[in-house]
Amino acid sequence: MSLPRKFAAKIVGQAIALFARFITAVRADWRGIEPVNKQRVYFANHVSNADMPMIWSCMPPNIRRDVRPVAAADYWLKNKLRAFVGPEVFNCVLVDRRPEARSENHDPMQNILDALDDGSSLIIFPEGNRNMTEDPLLPFKSGLFNMGKARPDVDLVPTWIANVTEIMPKGEVIPLPLICTVTFGEPIHVKGRETKDAFLKRASTALLDLAPSREDRL
Repeated sequence: MSLPRKFAAKIVGQAIALFARFITAVRADWRGIEPVNKQRVYFANHVSNADMPMIWSCMPPNIRRDVRPVAAADYWLKNKLRAFVGPEVFNCVLVDRRPEARSENHDPMQNILDALDDGSSLIIFPEGNRNMTEDPLLPFKSGLFNMGKARPDVDLVPTWIANVTEIMPKGEVIPLPLICTVTFGEPIHVKGRETKDAFLKRASTALLDLAPSREDRL
């Protein structure tokens, strides 16, 4: 990336962070974990296109610069604007979700592992798709387990985003001005002989434990 594009990406990133904080007053709640610049994988619930910017924006700048969201290549490469914002502003790790990708001798997980090996922290959404149901979470895909198994020393941090559905309802382009809280929980790791199903259930529970109760939302 050329210097002018790097400068433009930095300015746009700062503008997005300021806009998100202005519209939502997004607040970070660090529970059992400190906001320090340590390599981590932040795994979050996924209900809106605003999820990733909300998490990214509420992080301190010294943490944010080393955090890369994992995102779908087909979404972020759809047009020139997204191709600039995703890869260059957010520095996304792009993953090819096409079924034929694996048959082309490319493992989509490799891009993620390469980013971890480069020292980056990541933001991922283990449900895989936006949750448009009444259930608090969709079943987790296997990626979080595979990541934790392959890089066991990296902290896996449950991250719950509250109120974001109301901020960015489906089909809306302009966010509504509401307060959003992003809660970061205590890190977990894949245990020695823990099975995929057991770990994903534990990870899902760790994430749900951060969700505000109905009384808290009133």
